[in-house]
Amino acid sequence: MAFKRRSTGKSDADPGFNPNRTPDLFALTAEGYIIAQDIACQYEYVEAQLCADCGCPLHVIAQINRSYQGLNELVTACPNCGRNYSFIFDVSNEVYQRWWAQRLGDLYVKNYEGPPRRAARRH
Repeated sequence: MAFKRRSTGKSDADPGFNPNRTPDLFALTAEGYIIAQDIACQYEYVEAQLCADCGCPLHVIAQINRSYQGLNELVTACPNCGRNYSFIFDVSNEVYQRWWAQRLGDLYVKNYEGPPRRAARRH
């Protein structure tokens, strides 16, 4: 089964793209999660990764909604050697939640009750 790849050109018209991304995009939290500020950036991040064993681009094979933890997980596989990788994104941050609330309007429900995570400051 083959999936048609989406265009990598992002715009305000793309419903998965947040035009208000900040420099903290893809920074790590203190817990080691990757800061995501919209849905599209999570796939952009994965598209930029290569398999450590053979250098091939990775393909997303599963998305695990962990919003109750303020997280989203993308599981990938290398189509050449089969090695799997998991990328865990923080979606509790204020940029993501503000964007998500604007997108959903009255349908927005905050699933994560903890404080928003922030980028770990580099020393």
